Amino acid sequence: MTNFVAFVLAALLLVPAILVAIPVHEVGHALAAYVLGDRSVRYFGYLTPNPRRFLDPLGVIAVFVALVGWGRRVPVQPNRISTVGQRVIHELGGPAANLVVAIVLGFLWRFLTRVGMHSTLDLTPGLFGTAIYAIVFLNLSMFAFQLLPIPGLDGWAVIEAIFRSRNARFFFQVNSRRQQIWVGCIVVIFLWQLFQGGSLLSIVMTPFYWPASLISFGGCAGYGIPGFNGLHPCPP
Repeated sequence: MTNFVAFVLAALLLVPAILVAIPVHEVGHALAAYVLGDRSVRYFGYLTPNPRRFLDPLGVIAVFVALVGWGRRVPVQPNRISTVGQRVIHELGGPAANLVVAIVLGFLWRFLTRVGMHSTLDLTPGLFGTAIYAIVFLNLSMFAFQLLPIPGLDGWAVIEAIFRSRNARFFFQVNSRRQQIWVGCIVVIFLWQLFQGGSLLSIVMTPFYWPASLISFGGCAGYGIPGFNGLHPCPP
């Protein structure tokens, strides 16, 4: 198989992974809100597997470029999710849903491997195993990425839910500068790649990704598009 064919197949296998991982994440938030008493998520149609409801163009592009992504945030009623505990549970609902799906499909992938269906990028039944692998990886990637303490991600939202009442002005200022913070993060990641020759994103995601991958895959494993990019949030 040529490098070009491997590149195309590895990129195309991210499509079903996106159609699973991003809706799962946002439905996880919606389910958490529903359980906490916010019935609006059902009324407005957020308890649905329809991916078009949740896909964000930039989040999808990010998957192909950096192998991390996000979807359209599910709106909730603040009067229904008002306490610190409720907000924390709601914010963790998305990553938790990704982790559950990764574990379930990870066990399926391990079973297929044990019965001889080894994952490959060849046009053989092993390609199905690789598709399952890609879905598990992207769910793990979203789980770990969303837990990072960066404004706009679930990890920061959890920190804000816990500490906002103590310093509301600080969190207001941070949220008002979210775009500049993201630009700064992208610049730092690029400079790290340029001068250190490694992926800073892989390093910062490792504490969350590594144990989740051990449970799902039975080992720490990443994903890559040959000749383009790769993400391996595992210890060296």
